[in-house]
Amino acid sequence: MKQFGFLLILLSLLVSCQKDYNISNSPYKFIPSDTEVVFAINELNDFTQSIEKHNILSDIYNKELNETSALLKNINTTDKVYVAFLNPQHTDYLILTKNNSTVFTVDSIPNHISENLPEFDIYKTQIDSTVFYHKVLNTIFVASNSLDVIKNLKPNEEKHKLTDLIETTENKTIASVVFKTKASNYSDLLFSQKIKELSNDYALLDLNFSDENLHYNGIVTSTDSITQILDGFKNTIPQKTNSLSIAPISTKSLLSISFDDYSIFSNNLKKLNSKTPDSTKTFLNFTNEIALTDNTLILHSLDANLIVETIEEKSITETYREIDIYEFGNPDFFKSRFEPIMSYETANYFFKYEDFVVFSDSIETLKSTLSDALNNNTIANSDAFKNISPNLSDDASIFIYKNNDGLAEHLDINTKNYHANVVQYTYEDNYAHVNGIIEEFKKRAASNSVTETFSTSLEAQIVSPPQTVENHINNTHDIAVQDTNNVLYLISNSGNILWKKQLQGKILGKIEQIDMYKNGRLQLAFTTPNRLYVLDRNGNDVSPFPRKFNDEITQPLSVFDYDKRKNYRLLVTQGKKLIMYDAKGKTVNGFVYKSNNKNITSQPKHFRIGSKDYIVFSTEDNLEILNRQGKVRVDVKDKIRFSDNEIYLYQNKFTSTNTLGQLVQVDTRGKISRKDLNLTDKHNIATTSKTLVSMYENKLFIKTRRVDLDYGVYTAPRIYYLNDKIYVTTTDLQSKKVYLFDSQAKTIPNFPVFGTSAAELQKLDKSKGLELITQADDKTIVVYKLH
Repeated sequence: MKQFGFLLILLSLLVSCQKDYNISNSPYKFIPSDTEVVFAINELNDFTQSIEKHNILSDIYNKELNETSALLKNINTTDKVYVAFLNPQHTDYLILTKNNSTVFTVDSIPNHISENLPEFDIYKTQIDSTVFYHKVLNTIFVASNSLDVIKNLKPNEEKHKLTDLIETTENKTIASVVFKTKASNYSDLLFSQKIKELSNDYALLDLNFSDENLHYNGIVTSTDSITQILDGFKNTIPQKTNSLSIAPISTKSLLSISFDDYSIFSNNLKKLNSKTPDSTKTFLNFTNEIALTDNTLILHSLDANLIVETIEEKSITETYREIDIYEFGNPDFFKSRFEPIMSYETANYFFKYEDFVVFSDSIETLKSTLSDALNNNTIANSDAFKNISPNLSDDASIFIYKNNDGLAEHLDINTKNYHANVVQYTYEDNYAHVNGIIEEFKKRAASNSVTETFSTSLEAQIVSPPQTVENHINNTHDIAVQDTNNVLYLISNSGNILWKKQLQGKILGKIEQIDMYKNGRLQLAFTTPNRLYVLDRNGNDVSPFPRKFNDEITQPLSVFDYDKRKNYRLLVTQGKKLIMYDAKGKTVNGFVYKSNNKNITSQPKHFRIGSKDYIVFSTEDNLEILNRQGKVRVDVKDKIRFSDNEIYLYQNKFTSTNTLGQLVQVDTRGKISRKDLNLTDKHNIATTSKTLVSMYENKLFIKTRRVDLDYGVYTAPRIYYLNDKIYVTTTDLQSKKVYLFDSQAKTIPNFPVFGTSAAELQKLDKSKGLELITQADDKTIVVYKLH
């Protein structure tokens, strides 16, 4: 019996420990329950880079986030990162994410000072002028600008509303923000000062943004009792927002409320205002929408004639374009009837038009509204509103619209080109769904999209897709391409053939560029199966090149500049051997690679992590990681069945895939991790240090986002980082379409374009916009301009 009791106690302790572990293993569980604001960031690199430049978000959020930027920019992870501002003044912050060996590598950060505070087991680090404290709690990396916050940090064992909301944040958006609705500036995206003032709970917004546009979805929480403005819509059904069809296009702001039963809505408002509900009916009982604009009050009804018939205190004052304008005998009728949501005074006049009855204090305002309606000069008919309407919900309890002037007044910033912006609220079970769109709109002519700049034909078929090289003379780019006769062409950014060069064989891989004389003049460096070439700007051989080889060169030329001092190393691969040369063509005797007697199956690459150099390549089923001298730096013992993909540095780990379609990563200690990407054996990947792109069949994955393309034969995806933005290209060789996506897997406007090869994206000239270079047929390159 005693043994049984002991087992029960032991089991209880194990369950308790497991529960504590689960709690402490979730970063957001450490966030205090009374926190003001929490950012849940899915794409840290995108978030930190883009929010600083975003017209809207930089003004709303960037002030506090600036305090964290020095730390956030040095965090390397693809896990969710939480940034919490703990007090109403937003002075104390807390940053949390799952810990691993590369999340925060202090030694690799320039201009830093770091020390251990042994009495607290906490590190104090300064990057430039930013000072913060950090440590690892269980499996969580935590950091704060407050030592007290770190010292007193512990997980919350009980669930509360803040953690409930954090758990519902969307994983496929760039970031989410959870905030108290009374929090200054964070509530600006709600478009309603009333909701900010009268609500006393949390809001959650999932943020998706690109360039200057912003889309967000989420919820505003409520309570079980009638205490908040959103509770005015309890037990009502949201309706379509019809007032947009009569509100003039010049309207700065419009606030619409809708319901299926006005009497229920009215009694909810009375409870909000601590008044006794009653069953008295007015002409408002025939409405299902009420909208307040700059200077009118709009009623919508399924039978507007009933509204007019029910209004007793009225008289026709004049007729305008065959429509009667009435004088209303009770101008204060709306003054407090819709409080606290809206109020309208001096409703002196009104008219009925189609399904609307419109009130105003001025006959001239009504005439102007009628004129716009008759000429279809309304919000609903504007190009800017039509541009955003596909992203709007069909029905809404509250609909708030602002044009550029209305948005500028609300945010107190310049919003010149934001002509149509909307936030919708749809009430449901003590909370409201939020859908918001703030979008820049510029009416563009056809020439301001994607245009063909030029095409250039070669004398023979092109043997590999064109690539760009830097022109050191004018800091632009030219195009290099080779034909089946092994002739190399250099083509200017205006389409002129600058020179042709007969080569001995097909160029292997990419053409590299070096500055071998350290004078700013660049040379082209590459290999063919039996030559190592270095050409000058005019296509001439640079002595002592080309070097001839009896044994076949089996991988593209690898060019290393270890210390960025232009002391180049040219690495030539021949089957199982590596030979290293300096920029003058002399063998580097200090580099000796002892082959493992296996063929080298990928192009050797140089990566620097912290202060260490790594030369990385695959040899059949082994990963070799060498130092500068060619000796093993990291011994990777496990075998890897490599796919045909290159090796990349992703998340500070040496990354490729295997034939099973798994992502294979090796850290600097030789530890291998595998992650199932659900790819087939025939797949392609490409990465930057923080972005992974993969593709199989017609399925393209950019980070966590999936794009299903038409069935076809696609080239391997390529990643380009230009103008602080990531682009991804792939070409369907069957349909001859070149696709271009951004980092959020959204198609760039006016793509796909015609093309028959893999494409390269580059800024060829000094004018605004990028160029896309591909083939128009087997002998012709074509260049498109993105305006």
